Amino acid sequence: MISPNLACDIFTDATRGASIPLYPEELLRTKSHILRRHGHIVVGDAPLRLYKHKSLWKYDERDVRRAARTLADVGVVADDVVEVVLPEERSYEERLAEDEEIRDRGWRGWISSWMYNDARRKLSADERPYSEWGEWRLIGESGLPGGLTWDEFVSTRAAARRRSSIAGTLPLELLTRSEGRWWLPRAYVDLLDRWEQVEEDLIERARMCSRCGVRGPRWGGWRTSTTRGYVTMCPPCSGAAFTAYTGHLRGVAYGQMRARRLRADDYLCRLCQSSRASVWDHCHGHDLVRGPVCAGCNTLEGKGVPISLLQRPEVVEHLLECSRCRKERTLPPRFHATVVQAFLEAEARHASCPVKPQVWRWETTEHGHVFDLHCSRHWTKKWRQEVPTADALVLVRDFVERALAVGQPKAAVPPPRTASDTAAPA
Repeated sequence: MISPNLACDIFTDATRGASIPLYPEELLRTKSHILRRHGHIVVGDAPLRLYKHKSLWKYDERDVRRAARTLADVGVVADDVVEVVLPEERSYEERLAEDEEIRDRGWRGWISSWMYNDARRKLSADERPYSEWGEWRLIGESGLPGGLTWDEFVSTRAAARRRSSIAGTLPLELLTRSEGRWWLPRAYVDLLDRWEQVEEDLIERARMCSRCGVRGPRWGGWRTSTTRGYVTMCPPCSGAAFTAYTGHLRGVAYGQMRARRLRADDYLCRLCQSSRASVWDHCHGHDLVRGPVCAGCNTLEGKGVPISLLQRPEVVEHLLECSRCRKERTLPPRFHATVVQAFLEAEARHASCPVKPQVWRWETTEHGHVFDLHCSRHWTKKWRQEVPTADALVLVRDFVERALAVGQPKAAVPPPRTASDTAAPA
């Protein structure tokens, strides 16, 4: 077993003469959201399984060398090319209307999305409002949308090679345009098609519950982290295999957990109630245990969008598993501005206009939280408002009181007014 860094070095050395432009750093992408899909990194058409050992991800060196030889042997003939038809941009509504099973458009869709995303970024950088973009999706003479030129597209992508790689390769270095069409070497297109099939097979295999064989969600909904990597278990099997947490550790200091020798992975995640827990979550402000959570829920609670989290009753309930937060009627500091923002969205108005404003957080200072407000009906009416820290704490306290009283708080529902009622400009 070798580390990802050593695997990357071995792969780089073994593929120096390859005719395909490669991105060996693909082997370093071992973050949980990548591996949660199916537990492999696929380079070319070779799946490289990752193994967990002492909380670190490892590759089998034989797999790495075998994949490197396979890619090094792929022969690209410059004159033997085939046309590549790229899918058109679709609106958000159009994508939602599709069947969930076919939303992924494959490697052709990836290349297409790069083009449209960079076209949008170019128009945004010009500070032109969306209403003036016109038919920006139309393809120009360069074959790119939104007036994007090939040099602009390539230079932008070259600055972010990780975001321009597919299957550990760099397709834009082989992509050409002639006679109004896109072309790629035949051998390379065949390789990417095989990569698509390998990915699909791995995803399908990872959907099956390892205990009862029931087919689960496509994108890792039943995948749970263990000391040896990710496994797939349906909620009934997880519920039967792991102990439900009953809150019996509320008030226990996180620093005492090692001495108690209690393993989080003996429990069911108290947030999603469907996966095996992997860590003990705790309140960083008070250093008190909240409960066992799985890796996905732990990341969501720590890095998720606060406004979305506070609209989920189970998340608020989990945050209040900290006995000090419950007693003091407070939440972790990163949620305070969100509670204030929800209050302003519900209560602040531009003069006598009945329409709720759009509220954006501008900054948080030692004195309070500052927001930019725009009247949704009178768009030219904009103002900045500061809510003092003391008033913000009152709003948070009211939010927690309602959460404890009814169990289903809504961040969009305003708490009672405080001493500093919002005042919009005339």
